[in-house]
Amino acid sequence: MRIRKQVPIAALAALSLYVPSQATPAEGPSQSCNAAPLVDATFRDAALRTFERLMVVAPGLPADGAIKVHHSAGHIDPQGADWHHVSAYQVNLAFLGALRVNPQLAPAAARWLQWQARHTTMTGSGQGVVFDYWVRADGLQESQCPPGMDPRTCPQVDAFDSTAASLLLMADAYAEYAPQPSMLEEPTMRAALEAAAGTLTLLTQPSGLSWAKPGHKVAYLMDAVEVAAGWRAWARLQTRVFHVPAAAQNSLATARRVDAAIQKYLWHAPSQTWRVSQDVGKPSFSRWYPDTVAQAWPLLWDDGSDPAAWAHAQAAWRQAAAQWTGTKSWSQRNVDPAGFWWPAVAVAAHCVAEDDAAKAWVARARAAWMRESAPFVWPFQIADLLWLFRLSAPVASDPFPSSVSFLNPLSR
Repeated sequence: MRIRKQVPIAALAALSLYVPSQATPAEGPSQSCNAAPLVDATFRDAALRTFERLMVVAPGLPADGAIKVHHSAGHIDPQGADWHHVSAYQVNLAFLGALRVNPQLAPAAARWLQWQARHTTMTGSGQGVVFDYWVRADGLQESQCPPGMDPRTCPQVDAFDSTAASLLLMADAYAEYAPQPSMLEEPTMRAALEAAAGTLTLLTQPSGLSWAKPGHKVAYLMDAVEVAAGWRAWARLQTRVFHVPAAAQNSLATARRVDAAIQKYLWHAPSQTWRVSQDVGKPSFSRWYPDTVAQAWPLLWDDGSDPAAWAHAQAAWRQAAAQWTGTKSWSQRNVDPAGFWWPAVAVAAHCVAEDDAAKAWVARARAAWMRESAPFVWPFQIADLLWLFRLSAPVASDPFPSSVSFLNPLSR
């Protein structure tokens, strides 16, 4: 998915230290590149505490369980009220990483999944999609279009296909780590998951690739690899939660068709690189985003089942990264014109054993995000946590049992 870049951010709230707890590793993107962690425990724990402080706890209100993409406001209405952006796609990605390093987050993940179930569009052109929401800082009212926002832009979501896939991935991660994942069998939750899978089906074209949106008929590489992962996640849920093995086999077959379509339609054989989308040719590595960044996505979401696909993914990323060294090195500065960090690229470097570059990026991000006066300042986004946690080891134990845990988040 193309990470959202349109949200302005203002002041940042304070950060406190995270309380570690018992965890075990779990399945996540790119099982082919699980290597030694590069993020130290202090940095990881501060990121986990930051995640906690983005959680909305508002019993009895529709916003209960929502999670903000950042500490600071993304919109200020004409009366001067702050509104925080809630993006299902970004938060789902963050949880994929967070549950892996701290399964004790499962209760918070359940609240977030239930929030999504309540906010899934069940009819109309957006069926099966959780559109972006905004939560007012004082009072916690919700809106898809708060006062002062251009109504022509509402409701908004970056892409239908990868947003729907992210819900399936999120539910699968929850099923992996929750002691009792029966919440997924609740009628409203199951209906939301089935609607998300239905959306993917409706968007899938004869080629096997999906349109990003009904009104945006482009088949993107970054979306496609997430959609394939989403179908695999749905197959696992159908098997171990809903106990419909025949349906699970159909979902696995769909995932394989998407994988095959990625290789057939998005691999640019003459240059040995990936097309950004089906309708374009060779990527230009003079452009950081999307051309260069997209080369990392097949590597990051590879499931390890196809050695040829893995070899393509490694070679394409190495070729792309070679254009961004020296004074242009992504590891030494944020080369994205908008200033975004792209921690996914550090994971890609780690996957191809370019650890010096990955370590340099981690050190730079640590110095910036752990700054006491302004921790995790924009353009940090919550989706960055997936990739930061992919470079982290799971927490081992809770040395402070009397402290506040993720079972009772602090945010209000």
